[in-house]
Amino acid sequence: MLDAARLRSGGESRAQELQKLRQAVQVWGFFELRNHSIDVAARHDLLTAQRAFFELPMRDKLQLARTSENARGFNAGELTQNQVDAKEILDLGYKPDPKAADNAPINRVADGWNQLPEVSSIREPLWRWFCVCEPLAIEIYGWLLEAMGATPDPDALRRQHTSFLRLNAYSDARGRNPVKPNRQSATAPLGIHPHTDAGLLTLLVQNGANALEVRRQNRWHLIEPTDNTFIVNTGDMLQVLSNDQFIAPQHRVLGTVGTETRFSAAYFLNPPVDQLIKPLAPEDKNASAEDPRYRAFTWGDFRGQRAAGDYEDLGEEVQISHYRI
Repeated sequence: MLDAARLRSGGESRAQELQKLRQAVQVWGFFELRNHSIDVAARHDLLTAQRAFFELPMRDKLQLARTSENARGFNAGELTQNQVDAKEILDLGYKPDPKAADNAPINRVADGWNQLPEVSSIREPLWRWFCVCEPLAIEIYGWLLEAMGATPDPDALRRQHTSFLRLNAYSDARGRNPVKPNRQSATAPLGIHPHTDAGLLTLLVQNGANALEVRRQNRWHLIEPTDNTFIVNTGDMLQVLSNDQFIAPQHRVLGTVGTETRFSAAYFLNPPVDQLIKPLAPEDKNASAEDPRYRAFTWGDFRGQRAAGDYEDLGEEVQISHYRI
């Protein structure tokens, strides 16, 4: 459990919390964050609006369907590692001009444009949650850079990034994937199949039964978060930037069987399209620098290939291992 208040403080207390952060992402790639200052009412409003959206008739949700040209919107057939997940999703992302319409030319970015319901009681809480997650995610990224010995530059991400919020609704995994459920079996109906997250880091909140599992030492471990905390995990791009000092953990979500519906909301902090991703040299001149383990690439190239694999089965999904030296 990490404490944001300590990480925002100074002195020995902050140094100790940074050390805990470093150990958590080196070993697990996951941690819980408390005292994050996000109003619990905003989280309640998010989950209320999320439930209202996914309870809309399918014909209404399909009017907001994502396409190969626009990666944002509704999808009931998301692929992970070329396998269909037992869930529905709604994606919305960063807008260069929040005051302009979602589909205004300025807001049509590399991965598309937002498609949200016109109903204000749904669209406003969803967008508000994206907005409260944005500065927190950038702040956490700064802490992670400090923990790896690099100098944070939060303004670089505040100016432009490609982050997005994914709303997940898990229901009836057995109906979607008629396999006898077995929590220890790789063939169990899964809400999300085993994967690592592509970007820098992910902020997650959820309600309903705990179903997120992380793989460590060839075993799956169930994550059981405390109330009003964020689950945070590091992604592929941070693993490359840290030269494998920090891991992008493999994780999955168990499927929901029966009448229960579970919800989660994942904010993915992603770099600008043209950011060059390569191992960062340590700022400490006395530190011994290891040889880079990855060749340089841009986030735009990597994300473009990963997104193509998410939208339709186009063969092997790109991984950071493809860039390993």
